Amino acid sequence: GEDELAKALEYVETVNAGAPITIFEITTAAALHLFASHPADVLLLEVGLGGRLDATNVVDTPLATTITPVSLDHANYLGDKLAGIAREKAGIIKPGVPCIVSAQPDEAMDVIVETGVERNAPLHISGRDWQARGENGRMVFQDDDGLIDLPMPRLPGRHQFENAGAAIATLRAAGLPVMREHIEAGLQNVSWPARMQP
Repeated sequence: GEDELAKALEYVETVNAGAPITIFEITTAAALHLFASHPADVLLLEVGLGGRLDATNVVDTPLATTITPVSLDHANYLGDKLAGIAREKAGIIKPGVPCIVSAQPDEAMDVIVETGVERNAPLHISGRDWQARGENGRMVFQDDDGLIDLPMPRLPGRHQFENAGAAIATLRAAGLPVMREHIEAGLQNVSWPARMQP
């Protein structure tokens, strides 16, 4: 509850001993502290700015990592060149850990592939190893294991095919036993309050 969260934040503040820390870093540290005492079957961490220097990049051997489309975001921190931003984002790639890669501009993909090779990480690349698309009012996901006919994602926008595809590819690469019914339920029930909400 709220008391436990407050205690975790106080603990992190004490351990931090006055060193500079951002709100994202302190809340990430508090969350990881709480997860240590309340283990979950699976923990999904979303990076803040990027991969290499991100507060979430302290997990040594995740089940999988995912790189969504690289664009000119957080340029004041990550730079204003796609290749440089991709290098930061590719910082989440871990040796031997599968990395799912959404469709990317060529200059970003080149950096991600190079990093994957350097770290001996298996890359699962959109358009090469998996794909997700709309077809006849349905979503189709396809990879080496076959084709899955699914309902349309509930979230608006054509980019949601790629997002949902990356999520499915991540679950599969992580070796998690997710059934088609679970994927369908996720696509149909997802809600992202305050994100592009009318």
